[in-house]
Amino acid sequence: MTRLGMPFVCGTALLALTLLGCHKPNMEDMMKPSPRPAELDRLAMWVGTWEGQGEMKMAGSDEVVTGQGVSTMDWDAAQWVLVEHGTYTMKDETHTGIGVWTWDAPAKKYRMYWFDSHGGTGLGTATYDAATNTWHMKYKGQYGKMTTVGEGTTRFVNDNTMEWTCTEWNAWKTRKLMEMKGTSRRK
Repeated sequence: MTRLGMPFVCGTALLALTLLGCHKPNMEDMMKPSPRPAELDRLAMWVGTWEGQGEMKMAGSDEVVTGQGVSTMDWDAAQWVLVEHGTYTMKDETHTGIGVWTWDAPAKKYRMYWFDSHGGTGLGTATYDAATNTWHMKYKGQYGKMTTVGEGTTRFVNDNTMEWTCTEWNAWKTRKLMEMKGTSRRK
């Protein structure tokens, strides 16, 4: 570069930095809500109060444990988030929990989160198969020091009935821990 070209390059760089540094974000634009993704509308099929019965079989046991529960799912945060509040009883033990579903637009996935009264947490993803009216879920759970992974399905038989299954393994998916299945009906 010539001696005459150096001041030009430095001056241009300084001008560009000055102009970029002077640009202030428009607070009005920053406060405008993003357009609500149409994918969130797919979650509307879950909205309502559901009563369900199910059964669980733990690995290594032939005993089938039955249970029941009630779950209420409704929109929150201007219909960007679906929130579930559930109470479930199995073997005379009651669990309560909160689930959260939303659409992650950059990842193009439904995200699910779970928190329960026994300290359990979970996070996962879901996809929807319109041809079979079935949701497919994969998740990772934490119960104290134990990490689990699980997969499940929920098939909407009709607008008011869903059949669900779930299988859970240890973190490395080398040992099955339990299988569950059941039916829930809208009240």
